[in-house]
Amino acid sequence: MTKAVYVERKGPVLAIHTRAAPQLLARATELVETALARLPKGYRVIAGNAGVELMPLEAAKGAAIRRFMQLEPFTGRRPVFLGDDTSDENGFETVNAAGGISIRVRPQGETAARFAIADVASAIAWLAANFNDGFEPADRSDLVA
Repeated sequence: MTKAVYVERKGPVLAIHTRAAPQLLARATELVETALARLPKGYRVIAGNAGVELMPLEAAKGAAIRRFMQLEPFTGRRPVFLGDDTSDENGFETVNAAGGISIRVRPQGETAARFAIADVASAIAWLAANFNDGFEPADRSDLVA
């Protein structure tokens, strides 16, 4: 039997994945919004392409990127962030503000990312070509602005 909905606990974040049953996304979102109303302030709902997340405000990807950029060996470097979902938009905004490279994988609709790349395989190939030796990126030909 295939499971239609996958519930994932990611530390303080609860994610409900409905990729195998897209018809259940609206109901999952409704249930998470009901749960949000019962929680203390400081949580939010993030809708995604194939799921929904309930997370503390400080658990946003942008906040995590800002924390990383304050740590060695990241201090003074240019951040690069790839994402494929609406929950990644906060990370794109943070990376853009820091002068970094933001890339939306499989873009659908508007995004804050400055670049787009067609699919996961292309993203992996771009990362391997540009960052395997730890130097600044040399090739942006696969990216679409």
